[in-house]
Amino acid sequence: MKSSKYKKIIAKNILNKTASAGSFAFETLMFFGELTIDAFLSPNYYAELPSGKIRINKNTAKTSRSKRNHFKKRTIQQALKRMERQGIIRKKEKKYSLTSIGRELAGYVGGRKKILDKKWDGKYRIVIFDIPEKKKNMRNWLRGELYTLNYCQLQKSVFISKYSLTEDLVKEIAKKRISKYVNYLLVDKVYDLDKAKLK
Repeated sequence: MKSSKYKKIIAKNILNKTASAGSFAFETLMFFGELTIDAFLSPNYYAELPSGKIRINKNTAKTSRSKRNHFKKRTIQQALKRMERQGIIRKKEKKYSLTSIGRELAGYVGGRKKILDKKWDGKYRIVIFDIPEKKKNMRNWLRGELYTLNYCQLQKSVFISKYSLTEDLVKEIAKKRISKYVNYLLVDKVYDLDKAKLK
């Protein structure tokens, strides 16, 4: 996925289950494919996003106010306009849908969501890298991708997680020609200096 600050924000909000008008609108379009502005605010639909739980309820009008979409129409409109300017969505005959850039972002989010939703197999993943200073941008990019997959930094260039690297991330590491600087370990147990098992 080509980087853009706003795309990264949308992906991060969806994966971290943090509500924002942009992530709500994007994830709703991911699910429904095509919508008008009024459909985002319709009392006939209930979308609990970006939690990943999407439900359609025709009796939503009877549900409590706290369970409804809390974004105002103007806030949704601003988020849609911003995504349109970024080339993530398009508007045609009052309907919004994802562009090829948006579909690429949806694939990126979906792939990572699938990994993060998987049941842990009891093994830890450790990524160790020593990327030269002249490739500093690649180093920063890799750190950002690892944080997206809930990796924690043990040392400056050592990260650990319960989650696997996605297939597209491994391919992207190779494409960026930094594979020789990156090591990926799968371990059964990790201990700290006091020999206490990492939880």
